[in-house]
Amino acid sequence: MGNVFCYERDADNVHWKQQLETTCQDKKKEMCWAEPILIQIKDLKISNKYQKQLHSFAQSYEESSISEIQKSIKSRQAARENRNIQTIIKRTGFTEDDLVEYYIKPSRASINLSIQSITPSYIYYEKTSNVGMASQVNFEDQMYFFVQITDKIQEHLDQPNELGIMIIQFRNSLKQHHQDSTFNQLHEQLTLFCRTLYDTIVIYYDMINLKKKYQSHAVLLNEETMINFIVNYVMSNEGIYRVIYNSLLKELSQIQNQTEQVFKQKKDISIIDMEVPKDFQLTSSSNPYGEAIQTLKKLSKKQGPSSKVKVIINFSQQIQQQVREANEKKGSSLLMQADDLLPIIRYILIKSQIYDIDIHLTYIEKLITNGMLNSTSGYYVVTLQAALASLRNNKNQQFNQQKK
Repeated sequence: MGNVFCYERDADNVHWKQQLETTCQDKKKEMCWAEPILIQIKDLKISNKYQKQLHSFAQSYEESSISEIQKSIKSRQAARENRNIQTIIKRTGFTEDDLVEYYIKPSRASINLSIQSITPSYIYYEKTSNVGMASQVNFEDQMYFFVQITDKIQEHLDQPNELGIMIIQFRNSLKQHHQDSTFNQLHEQLTLFCRTLYDTIVIYYDMINLKKKYQSHAVLLNEETMINFIVNYVMSNEGIYRVIYNSLLKELSQIQNQTEQVFKQKKDISIIDMEVPKDFQLTSSSNPYGEAIQTLKKLSKKQGPSSKVKVIINFSQQIQQQVREANEKKGSSLLMQADDLLPIIRYILIKSQIYDIDIHLTYIEKLITNGMLNSTSGYYVVTLQAALASLRNNKNQQFNQQKK
Protein backbone atom coordinates (compact mmCIF):
# COMPACT_ATOMS: atom_id res chain seq x y z
CA MET A 1 0.00 0.00 0.00
CA GLY A 2 1.39 3.40 -0.98
CA ASN A 3 1.97 6.27 1.40
CA VAL A 4 -1.01 8.64 1.17
CA PHE A 5 0.75 11.23 3.31
CA CYS A 6 3.10 12.49 0.61
CA TYR A 7 3.36 16.27 0.84
CA GLU A 8 5.51 16.88 -2.23
CA ARG A 9 3.54 14.70 -4.66
CA ASP A 10 0.08 15.88 -3.61
CA ALA A 11 -0.17 19.66 -3.88
CA ASP A 12 -3.90 19.71 -3.12
CA ASN A 13 -3.59 17.44 -0.07
CA VAL A 14 -7.22 16.29 -0.19
CA HIS A 15 -6.77 13.13 1.86
CA TRP A 16 -7.47 14.84 5.18
CA LYS A 17 -10.87 15.95 3.84
CA GLN A 18 -11.72 12.49 2.51
CA GLN A 19 -10.92 10.86 5.85
CA LEU A 20 -12.80 13.54 7.79
CA GLU A 21 -15.89 13.15 5.59
CA THR A 22 -15.84 9.38 6.10
CA THR A 23 -15.48 9.73 9.88
CA CYS A 24 -18.26 12.32 10.16
CA GLN A 25 -20.55 10.26 7.93
CA ASP A 26 -20.02 7.21 10.15
CA LYS A 27 -20.51 9.16 13.39
CA LYS A 28 -23.26 11.65 12.52
CA LYS A 29 -26.04 9.68 14.25
CA GLU A 30 -24.22 9.50 17.58
CA MET A 31 -21.94 12.54 17.59
CA CYS A 32 -23.67 15.95 17.64
CA TRP A 33 -20.71 17.65 15.95
CA ALA A 34 -20.32 15.26 12.99
CA GLU A 35 -23.11 16.50 10.72
CA PRO A 36 -22.40 20.25 11.20
CA ILE A 37 -18.75 19.63 10.30
CA LEU A 38 -19.79 17.49 7.33
CA ILE A 39 -21.98 20.31 6.03
CA GLN A 40 -19.23 22.90 6.51
CA ILE A 41 -16.52 20.97 4.67
CA LYS A 42 -18.71 19.62 1.86
CA ASP A 43 -18.10 22.52 -0.53
CA LEU A 44 -14.94 23.77 1.13
CA LYS A 45 -12.24 24.93 -1.23
CA ILE A 46 -9.06 22.98 -0.50
CA SER A 47 -5.91 24.96 0.19
CA ASN A 48 -2.45 23.84 1.25
CA LYS A 49 -1.47 27.29 2.48
CA TYR A 50 -1.13 26.27 6.12
CA GLN A 51 0.62 23.00 5.35
CA LYS A 52 3.25 24.88 3.35
CA GLN A 53 3.69 27.41 6.14
CA LEU A 54 4.39 24.70 8.69
CA HIS A 55 6.84 22.77 6.49
CA SER A 56 8.62 25.95 5.40
CA PHE A 57 8.97 26.95 9.02
CA ALA A 58 10.32 23.51 9.98
CA GLN A 59 12.88 23.74 7.19
CA SER A 60 14.65 26.51 9.11
CA TYR A 61 15.70 23.84 11.61
CA GLU A 62 17.90 21.91 9.22
CA GLU A 63 21.22 20.94 10.78
CA SER A 64 23.09 23.65 8.90
CA SER A 65 20.97 26.43 10.39
CA ILE A 66 20.96 25.33 14.03
CA SER A 67 24.28 26.96 14.87
CA GLU A 68 23.05 30.29 13.51
CA ILE A 69 19.82 30.04 15.50
CA GLN A 70 21.79 29.30 18.65
CA LYS A 71 24.12 32.26 18.09
CA SER A 72 21.28 34.71 17.52
CA ILE A 73 19.51 33.83 20.76
CA LYS A 74 22.45 32.93 23.00
CA SER A 75 22.02 36.06 25.11
CA ARG A 76 18.42 35.02 25.88
CA GLN A 77 19.15 31.31 26.31
CA ALA A 78 18.02 30.88 29.94
CA ALA A 79 14.80 32.82 29.43
CA ARG A 80 14.06 30.95 26.21
CA GLU A 81 14.61 27.53 27.78
CA ASN A 82 12.37 28.41 30.72
CA ARG A 83 9.67 29.71 28.40
CA ASN A 84 9.88 26.57 26.27
CA ILE A 85 9.55 24.12 29.14
CA GLN A 86 6.74 26.15 30.72
CA THR A 87 4.90 26.20 27.38
CA ILE A 88 5.38 22.46 26.88
CA ILE A 89 4.05 21.74 30.38
CA LYS A 90 1.03 23.96 29.71
CA ARG A 91 0.29 22.29 26.37
CA THR A 92 1.07 18.66 27.20
CA GLY A 93 1.08 18.31 30.99
CA PHE A 94 4.48 16.57 31.00
CA THR A 95 7.37 17.74 33.15
CA GLU A 96 10.86 18.13 31.71
CA ASP A 97 11.94 14.91 33.46
CA ASP A 98 8.99 13.03 31.93
CA LEU A 99 9.86 14.19 28.43
CA VAL A 100 13.49 13.15 28.79
CA GLU A 101 12.59 9.78 30.32
CA TYR A 102 9.92 8.77 27.81
CA TYR A 103 11.01 10.41 24.57
CA ILE A 104 14.66 11.44 24.67
CA LYS A 105 16.48 8.44 26.15
CA PRO A 106 17.22 6.04 23.25
CA SER A 107 16.28 3.00 25.34
CA ARG A 108 12.82 4.41 25.96
CA ALA A 109 12.20 6.33 22.75
CA SER A 110 10.28 3.51 21.06
CA ILE A 111 7.61 3.27 23.77
CA ASN A 112 4.16 4.60 22.94
CA LEU A 113 2.64 5.55 26.27
CA SER A 114 -1.07 5.17 25.93
CA ILE A 115 -3.76 5.75 23.36
CA GLN A 116 -4.31 3.25 20.57
CA SER A 117 -4.57 5.21 17.35
CA ILE A 118 -6.80 4.67 14.37
CA THR A 119 -3.96 5.91 12.16
CA PRO A 120 -1.72 2.82 12.35
CA SER A 121 0.84 4.00 9.81
CA TYR A 122 1.61 7.06 11.92
CA ILE A 123 1.87 5.04 15.11
CA TYR A 124 4.16 2.53 13.42
CA TYR A 125 6.37 5.43 12.45
CA GLU A 126 6.14 6.81 16.00
CA LYS A 127 7.44 3.53 17.39
CA THR A 128 10.37 3.11 15.01
CA SER A 129 11.64 6.55 14.03
CA ASN A 130 13.03 8.09 17.21
CA VAL A 131 15.37 5.34 18.41
CA GLY A 132 18.95 6.56 18.45
CA MET A 133 18.09 9.99 17.07
CA ALA A 134 17.69 11.93 20.31
CA SER A 135 21.40 12.40 20.97
CA GLN A 136 22.01 14.28 17.71
CA VAL A 137 20.26 17.46 18.89
CA ASN A 138 20.24 18.84 22.43
CA PHE A 139 17.05 18.85 24.46
CA GLU A 140 16.71 22.65 24.41
CA ASP A 141 16.52 22.66 20.61
CA GLN A 142 14.00 19.82 20.65
CA MET A 143 11.87 21.83 23.07
CA TYR A 144 12.22 24.91 20.90
CA PHE A 145 11.16 22.96 17.81
CA PHE A 146 8.07 21.57 19.56
CA VAL A 147 7.01 24.97 20.90
CA GLN A 148 7.48 26.74 17.56
CA ILE A 149 5.64 24.05 15.56
CA THR A 150 2.70 23.96 17.99
CA ASP A 151 2.71 27.77 18.02
CA LYS A 152 2.12 27.64 14.27
CA ILE A 153 -0.56 24.96 14.54
CA GLN A 154 -2.30 26.92 17.29
CA GLU A 155 -2.12 30.05 15.17
CA HIS A 156 -3.80 28.14 12.33
CA LEU A 157 -6.47 26.68 14.63
CA ASP A 158 -7.36 30.21 15.73
CA GLN A 159 -8.38 31.02 12.15
CA PRO A 160 -11.77 30.15 10.53
CA ASN A 161 -9.98 27.81 8.12
CA GLU A 162 -10.38 24.09 7.40
CA LEU A 163 -9.36 23.01 10.91
CA GLY A 164 -10.62 26.08 12.73
CA ILE A 165 -14.21 25.48 11.59
CA MET A 166 -14.07 21.95 13.00
CA ILE A 167 -13.43 23.34 16.47
CA ILE A 168 -16.04 26.08 16.07
CA GLN A 169 -18.70 23.54 15.03
CA PHE A 170 -17.78 21.17 17.85
CA ARG A 171 -18.02 23.86 20.51
CA ASN A 172 -21.29 25.22 19.13
CA SER A 173 -22.84 21.76 18.84
CA LEU A 174 -21.92 20.75 22.37
CA LYS A 175 -23.24 24.00 23.86
CA GLN A 176 -26.44 23.73 21.83
CA HIS A 177 -27.28 20.04 22.33
CA HIS A 178 -25.61 18.97 25.57
CA GLN A 179 -26.20 21.62 28.22
CA ASP A 180 -27.98 19.02 30.40
CA SER A 181 -26.00 15.93 29.43
CA THR A 182 -24.08 13.77 31.89
CA PHE A 183 -20.32 14.03 32.10
CA ASN A 184 -19.92 10.57 30.55
CA GLN A 185 -21.96 11.64 27.51
CA LEU A 186 -19.91 14.81 27.12
CA HIS A 187 -16.69 12.91 27.65
CA GLU A 188 -17.53 10.56 24.79
CA GLN A 189 -18.29 13.49 22.47
CA LEU A 190 -15.07 15.26 23.43
CA THR A 191 -12.85 12.18 23.22
CA LEU A 192 -14.02 11.17 19.74
CA PHE A 193 -13.81 14.73 18.46
CA CYS A 194 -10.25 15.25 19.72
CA ARG A 195 -9.20 11.90 18.26
CA THR A 196 -10.79 12.91 14.94
CA LEU A 197 -9.06 16.29 15.03
CA TYR A 198 -5.73 14.64 15.83
CA ASP A 199 -6.06 12.17 12.93
CA THR A 200 -7.01 15.05 10.63
CA ILE A 201 -4.01 17.12 11.74
CA VAL A 202 -1.65 14.20 11.09
CA ILE A 203 -2.73 14.07 7.45
CA TYR A 204 -3.43 17.79 6.98
CA TYR A 205 0.11 18.77 7.95
CA ASP A 206 1.69 15.60 6.56
CA MET A 207 3.23 14.92 9.96
CA ILE A 208 4.95 11.70 8.90
CA ASN A 209 7.08 13.42 6.28
CA LEU A 210 7.72 16.33 8.62
CA LYS A 211 9.03 13.91 11.25
CA LYS A 212 11.10 12.03 8.67
CA LYS A 213 12.79 15.21 7.47
CA TYR A 214 13.41 16.70 10.90
CA GLN A 215 13.34 13.58 13.05
CA SER A 216 16.21 14.58 15.33
CA HIS A 217 14.38 17.82 16.20
CA ALA A 218 10.84 16.41 16.21
CA VAL A 219 11.27 13.79 18.95
CA LEU A 220 8.83 15.62 21.24
CA LEU A 221 6.29 15.97 18.44
CA ASN A 222 4.46 12.67 18.95
CA GLU A 223 1.00 11.24 19.53
CA GLU A 224 1.01 11.55 23.32
CA THR A 225 2.08 15.19 23.42
CA MET A 226 -0.13 16.16 20.48
CA ILE A 227 -3.29 14.58 21.96
CA ASN A 228 -2.78 16.49 25.20
CA PHE A 229 -2.03 19.66 23.24
CA ILE A 230 -5.23 19.30 21.19
CA VAL A 231 -7.48 18.54 24.18
CA ASN A 232 -6.00 21.48 26.07
CA TYR A 233 -6.57 23.80 23.11
CA VAL A 234 -10.15 22.65 22.49
CA MET A 235 -11.07 23.02 26.18
CA SER A 236 -9.46 26.47 26.54
CA ASN A 237 -12.78 28.14 25.83
CA GLU A 238 -15.11 29.50 28.51
CA GLY A 239 -18.33 28.26 26.88
CA ILE A 240 -17.31 24.63 26.34
CA TYR A 241 -15.39 24.50 29.64
CA ARG A 242 -18.48 25.64 31.51
CA VAL A 243 -20.60 22.87 29.94
CA ILE A 244 -18.12 20.19 31.08
CA TYR A 245 -17.61 21.83 34.47
CA ASN A 246 -21.36 22.03 35.19
CA SER A 247 -21.83 18.35 34.33
CA LEU A 248 -19.16 17.41 36.88
CA LEU A 249 -20.64 19.83 39.39
CA LYS A 250 -23.93 17.91 39.27
CA GLU A 251 -22.23 14.53 39.41
CA LEU A 252 -19.92 15.38 42.31
CA SER A 253 -22.21 17.66 44.33
CA GLN A 254 -22.27 15.39 47.39
CA ILE A 255 -18.49 15.01 47.50
CA GLN A 256 -18.02 18.71 46.91
CA ASN A 257 -20.33 19.54 49.82
CA GLN A 258 -18.27 17.29 52.10
CA THR A 259 -15.06 19.01 51.00
CA GLU A 260 -16.58 22.44 51.58
CA GLN A 261 -17.68 21.48 55.10
CA VAL A 262 -14.19 20.21 55.98
CA PHE A 263 -12.50 23.32 54.58
CA LYS A 264 -14.81 25.70 56.43
CA GLN A 265 -14.57 23.77 59.68
CA LYS A 266 -10.76 23.70 59.65
CA LYS A 267 -10.00 27.06 58.00
CA ASP A 268 -8.28 28.48 61.11
CA ILE A 269 -6.17 25.40 61.81
CA SER A 270 -2.41 25.81 62.21
CA ILE A 271 0.32 23.85 60.50
CA ILE A 272 1.27 22.36 63.88
CA ASP A 273 -2.31 21.10 64.34
CA MET A 274 -2.04 19.29 60.99
CA GLU A 275 0.75 17.07 62.37
CA VAL A 276 3.27 18.27 59.81
CA PRO A 277 6.74 17.02 60.83
CA LYS A 278 8.56 19.72 62.79
CA ASP A 279 11.36 20.05 60.22
CA PHE A 280 8.81 20.95 57.55
CA GLN A 281 6.49 23.28 59.49
CA LEU A 282 8.23 26.50 58.37
CA THR A 283 7.13 28.13 61.65
CA SER A 284 9.59 30.98 61.09
CA SER A 285 7.19 32.22 58.42
CA SER A 286 4.00 34.08 59.33
CA ASN A 287 2.34 32.37 56.37
CA PRO A 288 3.80 28.85 55.94
CA TYR A 289 3.65 27.67 52.32
CA GLY A 290 1.91 30.91 51.35
CA GLU A 291 3.35 30.88 47.83
CA ALA A 292 2.13 27.32 47.21
CA ILE A 293 -1.32 28.24 48.55
CA GLN A 294 -1.61 31.15 46.12
CA THR A 295 -0.42 28.98 43.23
CA LEU A 296 -3.00 26.28 43.94
CA LYS A 297 -5.76 28.91 43.85
CA LYS A 298 -4.93 29.48 40.17
CA LEU A 299 -6.42 26.05 39.43
CA SER A 300 -9.88 27.63 39.17
CA LYS A 301 -8.72 30.13 36.57
CA LYS A 302 -7.40 27.58 34.06
CA GLN A 303 -9.63 25.80 31.54
CA GLY A 304 -7.47 23.29 29.67
CA PRO A 305 -6.57 20.07 31.55
CA SER A 306 -2.84 20.37 30.81
CA SER A 307 -2.95 24.01 31.94
CA LYS A 308 -4.45 22.85 35.24
CA VAL A 309 -1.76 20.17 35.54
CA LYS A 310 0.88 22.87 35.10
CA VAL A 311 -0.56 24.66 38.14
CA ILE A 312 -0.28 21.45 40.20
CA ILE A 313 3.30 20.87 39.02
CA ASN A 314 4.29 24.42 40.01
CA PHE A 315 2.46 24.01 43.33
CA SER A 316 4.26 20.74 44.14
CA GLN A 317 7.66 22.11 43.17
CA GLN A 318 7.12 25.21 45.30
CA ILE A 319 6.51 23.05 48.38
CA GLN A 320 9.80 21.26 47.81
CA GLN A 321 11.61 24.53 47.10
CA GLN A 322 10.31 26.22 50.27
CA VAL A 323 11.32 23.23 52.40
CA ARG A 324 14.77 23.14 50.77
CA GLU A 325 15.35 26.86 51.35
CA ALA A 326 14.19 26.66 54.98
CA ASN A 327 16.49 23.72 55.69
CA GLU A 328 19.45 25.42 54.02
CA LYS A 329 19.02 28.38 56.36
CA LYS A 330 19.19 25.96 59.29
CA GLY A 331 22.16 24.13 57.80
CA SER A 332 20.11 20.98 57.28
CA SER A 333 19.87 18.76 54.22
CA LEU A 334 16.91 16.68 55.37
CA LEU A 335 15.01 15.12 52.47
CA MET A 336 11.23 15.08 52.34
CA GLN A 337 9.53 11.68 52.08
CA ALA A 338 6.08 10.95 50.66
CA ASP A 339 4.63 10.56 54.17
CA ASP A 340 5.95 14.02 55.06
CA LEU A 341 4.31 15.57 52.02
CA LEU A 342 0.69 14.50 52.62
CA PRO A 343 0.05 16.53 55.83
CA ILE A 344 1.64 19.57 54.17
CA ILE A 345 -0.69 19.24 51.19
CA ARG A 346 -3.68 18.75 53.50
CA TYR A 347 -2.76 21.99 55.26
CA ILE A 348 -2.43 23.86 51.95
CA LEU A 349 -5.73 22.46 50.68
CA ILE A 350 -7.56 23.78 53.74
CA LYS A 351 -5.91 27.19 53.54
CA SER A 352 -6.67 27.48 49.81
CA GLN A 353 -10.43 27.15 50.48
CA ILE A 354 -11.07 25.91 46.92
CA TYR A 355 -14.45 24.31 47.58
CA ASP A 356 -14.77 22.86 44.07
CA ILE A 357 -11.31 21.32 43.93
CA ASP A 358 -12.79 17.81 43.52
CA ILE A 359 -14.25 18.96 40.21
CA HIS A 360 -10.93 20.29 38.95
CA LEU A 361 -9.06 17.12 39.89
CA THR A 362 -11.67 14.81 38.35
CA TYR A 363 -11.69 16.99 35.22
CA ILE A 364 -7.92 16.56 34.93
CA GLU A 365 -8.02 12.83 35.59
CA LYS A 366 -10.64 12.20 32.91
CA LEU A 367 -9.24 14.45 30.19
CA ILE A 368 -5.51 13.70 30.19
CA THR A 369 -3.90 10.69 28.53
CA ASN A 370 -2.91 7.52 30.36
CA GLY A 371 0.71 8.35 29.69
CA MET A 372 0.44 11.58 31.63
CA LEU A 373 -1.41 9.86 34.47
CA ASN A 374 1.52 7.44 34.75
CA SER A 375 4.11 10.23 34.71
CA THR A 376 5.53 12.56 37.34
CA SER A 377 2.70 14.96 36.54
CA GLY A 378 0.18 12.22 37.23
CA TYR A 379 1.90 11.44 40.53
CA TYR A 380 1.42 15.05 41.62
CA VAL A 381 -2.27 14.91 40.70
CA VAL A 382 -2.83 11.57 42.47
CA THR A 383 -1.01 12.81 45.59
CA LEU A 384 -3.30 15.83 45.72
CA GLN A 385 -6.34 13.56 45.34
CA ALA A 386 -5.08 11.29 48.13
CA ALA A 387 -4.58 14.22 50.51
CA LEU A 388 -8.07 15.50 49.75
CA ALA A 389 -9.66 12.08 50.23
CA SER A 390 -7.91 11.64 53.58
CA LEU A 391 -9.35 14.95 54.81
CA ARG A 392 -12.86 13.79 53.96
CA ASN A 393 -12.28 10.35 55.46
CA ASN A 394 -11.16 11.91 58.75
CA LYS A 395 -14.32 14.01 58.75
CA ASN A 396 -16.49 10.93 58.13
CA GLN A 397 -14.71 8.95 60.85
CA GLN A 398 -15.32 11.74 63.37
CA PHE A 399 -18.99 11.87 62.38
CA ASN A 400 -19.40 8.10 62.80
CA GLN A 401 -17.73 8.20 66.22
CA GLN A 402 -20.10 10.95 67.34
CA LYS A 403 -23.10 8.84 66.26
CA LYS A 404 -21.90 5.97 68.45
